[in-house]
Amino acid sequence: MATNPKEYVNLRTLLDSLEVGALRFYLSGTGSQPKKFKLLKDKLMPLINELWNPPQETQKPGTKKQRTKKPGIDIDCPDGYFDCEGCCVPYRCPDLSSLKPKPRAGSKRKR
Repeated sequence: MATNPKEYVNLRTLLDSLEVGALRFYLSGTGSQPKKFKLLKDKLMPLINELWNPPQETQKPGTKKQRTKKPGIDIDCPDGYFDCEGCCVPYRCPDLSSLKPKPRAGSKRKR
């Protein structure tokens, strides 16, 4: 199938805007980052699941076409991709165990 260059450029623009907009929203100084993260994750994961596990048409001879969907829990990433908490990415999952949130400015640190 040939790729439509105009649609490809439009798709790249949409994805670039989504990425930058999500990061700006999350990193903005207003609101709680945990709440903003949850909002973003709740909105993005259904789309991610749909893209990586698209409905598959199944048809038995003599029956109507039916669409079934693989559950998003058992994601099956293609070769060369890694499953990082339900997201297929082309790099090994980051080791987040050593990362700790920085204390907010003005907050008291325990010693």
